[in-house]
Amino acid sequence: METGTAPAKTANARRTLIVVLALIAAGLGGPRAFALDPMGPPVAGLEQGQFKFGVDFSYSEMDLELDNGQWVEFLDGVWFDAGEATSFDLKDFEAARTFVNFGYGFVDNVEGFIRVGGTKSEFGDSLWEDSEEFESGSNLVVGAGLKATFFEQDGLKLGGIIQGSYAEYQGELDAPHWAAADFVEVNLTQVQLALGASYTWAETFSIYGGPFLHFVSGDLYDNVTELLVDEFGAPLPNLLASEYTWEIDEDSVFGAYLGAQLEIGENCAVNVEYQKTAAADAFGAGIMWRF
Repeated sequence: METGTAPAKTANARRTLIVVLALIAAGLGGPRAFALDPMGPPVAGLEQGQFKFGVDFSYSEMDLELDNGQWVEFLDGVWFDAGEATSFDLKDFEAARTFVNFGYGFVDNVEGFIRVGGTKSEFGDSLWEDSEEFESGSNLVVGAGLKATFFEQDGLKLGGIIQGSYAEYQGELDAPHWAAADFVEVNLTQVQLALGASYTWAETFSIYGGPFLHFVSGDLYDNVTELLVDEFGAPLPNLLASEYTWEIDEDSVFGAYLGAQLEIGENCAVNVEYQKTAAADAFGAGIMWRF
């Protein structure tokens, strides 16, 4: 009886994962997703001395809270004026990230990993609300983390994860009716801390999830250079350079997530997950090989 049950459970698990993948693909076209890196199961998945190699992908769309703004102006290279910039929310900051993931099992219940990859971002009509659009080039993103298993019995594991990442986004902010483009740089540091569980059945399929905390900090810089014009719109021989700076703070720090992982070979697994905070949602996916 057990011999027939295991293959049936495995087939059902694979069908479940396909459905989850389809839902996530549909969700990527939705209106909101938060800039959260994929976490995977919140427990260690490597034995002592074991390595892993993987690829992780995430798509995000978030609102950034910009505070403590400052601006300074230079007229023809000479200091002209300065002051405080208004605080506001930068809407719909979109970012796509692809990581290469390297992991190592320090002991049977603790593993560490590092991530290196590329990222691009864009947003529009939010910084100056003048139909402008921002698009960065390809930029470097790096990250690292630790996972630990605290309890294990049968197919149930309880554990935790802490991970962080840093990325810079640089590009032009432009609008068709602007005489000159702005140049924007966004620096983002993120930290996630999660406690949760992973439950495995049929030896190949597991579900995982739990609550987590998410912290975001960084800075946004906007540099604008323009020629002054007179009251009739004629250009003047004067160059005005304006530099704006804001601090980035997280909008929400508490959330929860749910995911599924399927073993597709002796040492290969794929996973997908959904993360939610009070402000937004996020989707991630990955594949890894153990050796």
